[in-house]
Amino acid sequence: MSAPETKVSCKYGAPMGRGSDSLADFAGCKVRLRRVRLNGDYDQGGAYWGAGMPLWFAECDKGTACAYLRAASRNAAKMLILAQTARARFYR
Repeated sequence: MSAPETKVSCKYGAPMGRGSDSLADFAGCKVRLRRVRLNGDYDQGGAYWGAGMPLWFAECDKGTACAYLRAASRNAAKMLILAQTARARFYR
């Protein structure tokens, strides 16, 4: 899994998004949740995401899970994670 700043390397065009772990993998983690700024439909590393709601990157403090999700706000992104695992905690 790569963070949105990691440059993509493709022979033909940009990949569609990036890999993502299951939100259930965040059980017992303290989660760093940050918004991914898009330049048009692409992240800083060049991966294509298309248009839609804001994109969020969630990362477990233990380094065991990372995920991308679409949500209208940070609180909505938290609720999506908590719906899969109530045991996740979040950094401010």
